[in-house]
Amino acid sequence: MPTTLSPDVAHELRRRLADVCAQIGIDPGNATLIKYTMNAVFLVPPVVLRLARGPHTTALASRVVAIASALEDATAPTIRLADTVNSQPVHSDDWVATIWQQVPTIATEPKPADLAAPLRAIHALNLPEAPLAAWSPVEKFRRRINAAAALPPAAAEELRQWSQADLHLDIKDLLDALRRRCDHLETQLTQVTWHMSSGVIHGDAHTGNVLLPTAPRRPSSNLPAVLCDLDSVCHGPREWDLVPTAHGATRFGRSTTEYRAFVDAYGFDITAWSGWPVLRDLRDLQLVTSTIDSLTGRPDVARELAHRIRTLLAGDTNAVWTRYT
Repeated sequence: MPTTLSPDVAHELRRRLADVCAQIGIDPGNATLIKYTMNAVFLVPPVVLRLARGPHTTALASRVVAIASALEDATAPTIRLADTVNSQPVHSDDWVATIWQQVPTIATEPKPADLAAPLRAIHALNLPEAPLAAWSPVEKFRRRINAAAALPPAAAEELRQWSQADLHLDIKDLLDALRRRCDHLETQLTQVTWHMSSGVIHGDAHTGNVLLPTAPRRPSSNLPAVLCDLDSVCHGPREWDLVPTAHGATRFGRSTTEYRAFVDAYGFDITAWSGWPVLRDLRDLQLVTSTIDSLTGRPDVARELAHRIRTLLAGDTNAVWTRYT
């Protein structure tokens, strides 16, 4: 299903896309919007262009560029920066773009088990020169909540109306409730006894961030899957990279058989571990706060987010959520 955007948002994205393409010498005429959740991702053959906006995007994009280079030097199973662009990231007003090599993929949708080999490869890395941040998920959730509280007047009013109409909550009460969840989970995390050692992690390892190339990226690579979206690569608990697959089976109704295949391939079932309930709740909160500050002109995202928040506040861990498009 294509991403649904209001005309104003679609126009703004196309303006920024055209500006970035002009700077790097690529024709945007054949550009296709692949998705827009936190970033707008365009296929602009022969590259993939990611546009992001916000107060922290410049620093994040610069760090991602450096990390991507370190991962390439380590021959990690990850996407590569476009080698036709001299300097990254690229700016267009308050938007920031990173440009990546297009990876031709097979038609088959990635399965959870496809994550196992690239994750094991990532988890075996040591990247001493890479500017890896320390894993700090709750800090990121708080930034999103605070950004939602500080939106410009028009966007703030749209958020207020959405919260009142879809959740029957004052927006301040909603954001305060999410902040209390942040506080609670931050305390819970200090009590987790980790099963594995910490190290390099992808940070957002779900099947939506897996590419299945039509051919190996290079003769020395025999890994069939490549990981994309490097925004969350950091130094942290390796267990966190196993959460999205388990969460997909428990929260998104994905196949339990496919989850078992992932467990067999990676070698650890996180749902049988004592820390699972805390990380499950952390993932829930991540997928609620990720778009709370960017709902303007995105009716499908707003509708799904309302469903997620209703079930979260009700303590319903059995409710099925749907992926954003």
